[in-house]
Amino acid sequence: MSISSSKQHHPVDLTINRSASTLEIEWVDGHKSCYRLAWVRKVCPCASCLDERRQAESDPLRLMSGPLPSAVVEDAEFVGNYAVRFTWADGHANGIYGFANLRASCPCSECNQSEPDALLSAS
Repeated sequence: MSISSSKQHHPVDLTINRSASTLEIEWVDGHKSCYRLAWVRKVCPCASCLDERRQAESDPLRLMSGPLPSAVVEDAEFVGNYAVRFTWADGHANGIYGFANLRASCPCSECNQSEPDALLSAS
């Protein structure tokens, strides 16, 4: 994970909009990003989720057993001044989402045209 110290990668406001199922971030430079919580959970950067996605890519016929991962946020906390960690309704709380990576992955038409397949590394 590449973390940049650029001030543009720091949020001024971070809101979990439960009714819209979105994570909304206003950045220090005034840019606003809106991420679907389902996407945020899908791209969880923790080691176990990364490994699961790699296995799924290498074996597309692999079936998943058990319930689907929850995209409902129960809690969130800042990790230092560079990231946020979510606790999902199913108890998963291992992913640390770097602000620089979230900013690089902004799905707005100005930044990326759509949601990337994974969290992008900031340059």
